[in-house]
Amino acid sequence: MMKSITLALSLVGAAAFSRSPMRMAAETSMVKNGWKYDQNKFVGGLPGAIAPLGEFDPLEICYPEEMSESDVKRLREAEVMHGRVAMMAFVGYIMGEAVTPLTGKSFIMPTAVSGPANSHLAQIIGEQPIAFIAFVCAIGFAEIRRAQIGWVSPDEALFTLRDDYYPGDIGFDPLGIRPDTPEAFATEQCRELSNGRLAMIAVAGLCAQEIVRPVQILENLGIQREIIA
Repeated sequence: MMKSITLALSLVGAAAFSRSPMRMAAETSMVKNGWKYDQNKFVGGLPGAIAPLGEFDPLEICYPEEMSESDVKRLREAEVMHGRVAMMAFVGYIMGEAVTPLTGKSFIMPTAVSGPANSHLAQIIGEQPIAFIAFVCAIGFAEIRRAQIGWVSPDEALFTLRDDYYPGDIGFDPLGIRPDTPEAFATEQCRELSNGRLAMIAVAGLCAQEIVRPVQILENLGIQREIIA
């Protein structure tokens, strides 16, 4: 089921990469979670330059000297959100294929699915189209809510984040694990980015693997479903 989340959110979230006209940051930047925009620093001074690659941007996609603060934050917003989706998707690939309770009819999985995770979405659409529509509506609601929190209304400006919004910080912290100090927040941000980047590469690999050899991931590694279940 997480594979469905990956496909749907990737289509919606990819819009964040749409280019808007480059604007020089003339306004005074606000301090957000201990970070203040600095166009002379890598990605405006945002956390994420992590060893061993450090300031890795060979294509110069993010070039603060020729971009506004909102443009830089928009690129980071897209990276953080895609990373979060990829982390869920990785778990979804393994759980959806390997754990028996998720392959039968239940509240979580309204119809039985089988085979590689790449084919699960098509099976759900074919067997339970109404459940799929409800699923897409739930994703749409979540994306609209995220836009309301972090994005300027389209009738005011297009593709623009709010001045007081920190990329990815939508206020969702049910376990209360958000760091209290700017230093700790930057450290946790780097950890999230590292895991998100790895997950995006991993999920791309899982998807490609199942396209090339259409068997389940763990079975491809010689691990049988019965061992996991």
